Amino acid sequence: MARFDDNNVPAAILPHLEPGEQLYHWAFGVKQPSILLMIPLFALAILPGAIATALLTKNYIIGLTDRRLIVLRFSGKLQVKEVSEYRLNNMPPVEASTGPIFTHIKVKDPQRPFVAKFHRMGMPNNRMHSQAIEAALTGRPGGAR
Repeated sequence: MARFDDNNVPAAILPHLEPGEQLYHWAFGVKQPSILLMIPLFALAILPGAIATALLTKNYIIGLTDRRLIVLRFSGKLQVKEVSEYRLNNMPPVEASTGPIFTHIKVKDPQRPFVAKFHRMGMPNNRMHSQAIEAALTGRPGGAR
């Protein structure tokens, strides 16, 4: 069973909504350290490499509303450590793609860049939500609001 679901993830985003704002989609994603960093860590030993990779991985929940893309960086059981937002009416360029396993989303903001990948099995409906967010941010069809 997934750690996150369609009950606890929206509940983590709701306190960050503005009055009257509607949450449409949400997804759980990660940003792992560079493969160039992970290879030497795993070369030393598997267990220390896995532990170091886990410690260096950043966990995110993103929420698409009628006004913003909200990005919550968290640890543990959705303990929010950092909140970022991108206004949809002033959205920086976005690169996104969906492959067989991951949906990748990259917000190319010079002041606050964001990059994460969203595993299709990250939580129930993670693929559907991440593809809908991709479609909304890129203007390409593929997701419903």
